[in-house]
Amino acid sequence: ASHIIVRSQSVSSLSAATSQFLHSINTCIYQLETAPTNATRMMSGLSSILSPAADRARLLVVRGSTARCALQSSSTANFFHLPTSASTIRYNSNDANISNTAQRQSDHKHCVELVQNRDMEGYLCGLLMPSSSREAYFALRAFNVEIASIKDASKLIGGRSRPSPSSSGGGGPFDMDNELGESQGGDTTLPSRLRMQWWRDAIADVYDNKSIDAASPSSQDPIIRSLTSSRKFNPTLRSLTHAIETHGLTYRFLRRIMEAREEDLSITQYEKRRDVAQYGEDTVSNILYLSLETVGVRDDESDKVASDIGVGLGVLTALRSTAFRASQGECSIPLDLATKHDISMDTLYQAWDASINDGDKDSEQLEQAAAAKESLRGATMEMVEMASFHFHRARENQGKVPKEGRMCLLPAVCGLKYLDSL
Repeated sequence: ASHIIVRSQSVSSLSAATSQFLHSINTCIYQLETAPTNATRMMSGLSSILSPAADRARLLVVRGSTARCALQSSSTANFFHLPTSASTIRYNSNDANISNTAQRQSDHKHCVELVQNRDMEGYLCGLLMPSSSREAYFALRAFNVEIASIKDASKLIGGRSRPSPSSSGGGGPFDMDNELGESQGGDTTLPSRLRMQWWRDAIADVYDNKSIDAASPSSQDPIIRSLTSSRKFNPTLRSLTHAIETHGLTYRFLRRIMEAREEDLSITQYEKRRDVAQYGEDTVSNILYLSLETVGVRDDESDKVASDIGVGLGVLTALRSTAFRASQGECSIPLDLATKHDISMDTLYQAWDASINDGDKDSEQLEQAAAAKESLRGATMEMVEMASFHFHRARENQGKVPKEGRMCLLPAVCGLKYLDSL
């Protein structure tokens, strides 16, 4: 609390009365360490010290872990109570800068906590990022968590009502009638699409140099106006906006992520293995491209390595989510592999049930569980081979990635660890 930063240009213009004010502040700092009550009482009487002829000063206290005192032009001296838990007091000549800095810190903290709770691997990798790009990294990861959770959140409304790709014709092991969706009527993914459109419009406006705080839609529809004005209250969007403006992030990468996530809203099972690989490229790889841009790496060789890592992680993510997707009425194994290995929803349920309930089963149930596990194992191995190919190629070319960009590719370590466990 005894650390004070005073700008020299501000001190030179202070009168004797204001210098006495600074001396009183020093006394208050000492009182904070010994008698906080006396310090607060002393602060309330400081206004009588200042002379009307002195340079006008105002004490601005930002509540939180840091208290800052700003000397600023003001018609009258206006004082607020000084928090007794203040650890650092600083003088600054611009209240707006203090407010913006506090807002940025709050937004960054929100992004870090969101990533820590929903993407632990991304959080751990982010701790090793350079300090100059860490804020932008967590903004990107928080954005990815936000849009990735849109589909899962919609399940609370629509249940297992999304049609599978094969339901439009051709049959197959996942051909479903989608009775729930028909009984409800309409598009059950509409709420999710509205949320996705909100993000698309918000980010498009950022690249069109439209301020979040000054958003004023031309539409007279109160709902549209309300949705647009809500952007300034989203900490993830504010932090991402700062990252875009600071590092010049490429718009097409963000657009591809949102387009891929939106297309995935109505998919319960991909048709072919290459569709799973493409989804990994459109989502994970593009996040890695943007992460490389936060450290100033923009070259084709690094992007090729990031592309392979993204595809490998995308395939592994599909495997890791098999049980969860099955509980949502979806299948993360593509249709061509499911058909080849005779995998159906019953197969997934039987294998899942056998993995958590081994006892109290008759011989027929045990045989069905064993057959389900064997079918699932065959499809899993083929997907693992596809992921291993991309990781192996990325490892061969990792030497082409500049040193400052290698931290951005640390998520590959998590994927390789999962491969070893399989």
